[in-house]
Amino acid sequence: AKRSLGLSFDERIYIDAIGVPRGVPDEHKAINQIAAGFESLLFWWVTINTNVDWINSIYYNQQRFINYIRDAVKGIAERLDATSRMAWENKIALDMMLAKKGGVCVMLGNQCCTSIPNNTAPDGTINKALQGLTNLDEELAENSGIDSSLTRWLDSWFGKWKGMVVSIFTSLIIVARVLVAVGCCIIPCVRRLVQQLIETALTKRMEVDPLPYPGK
Repeated sequence: AKRSLGLSFDERIYIDAIGVPRGVPDEHKAINQIAAGFESLLFWWVTINTNVDWINSIYYNQQRFINYIRDAVKGIAERLDATSRMAWENKIALDMMLAKKGGVCVMLGNQCCTSIPNNTAPDGTINKALQGLTNLDEELAENSGIDSSLTRWLDSWFGKWKGMVVSIFTSLIIVARVLVAVGCCIIPCVRRLVQQLIETALTKRMEVDPLPYPGK
């Protein structure tokens, strides 16, 4: 079952039955799903680190995107405000110059009905959108940032090899945990199972071939 995302999105993008977006063109994908699937089966800890890096990248680009839009809307608002003021001043000047003839609207007639919406006012739509973008930027800035003392220490020791060292160290920890689990749980269970099998086999053999009694 496919569910469209609406007219504002690419018609190729849809939500599947389990709620996952599908249909992203290959030239716009950041990660290959097939390669990531094999990677998650064999080296799942690498996939986790990769996903964390991508989440951080998306979060950072989201903040940049909001900042760019905020600056663009702010510049447009400032220009529109100045343009509206200049148009109003020119209108007053023309009315004063053409006062003897009744002003601009008398000369233009029915065509003199243009009204400039004051969206750059403090309660206008542009300022409200700009304030919302500013609040969103502040909220994202408050929720971002991590304790980078460990990261700085790794950078100072390993530099550009930090990612590889972290992956190797994580792999060693996982292997050690697996060995501990095998040594503490699996090996005793296997030994107990083998012991039970041997005891069962010996018991059946004694029942089939009883030991000879002395004197017989």
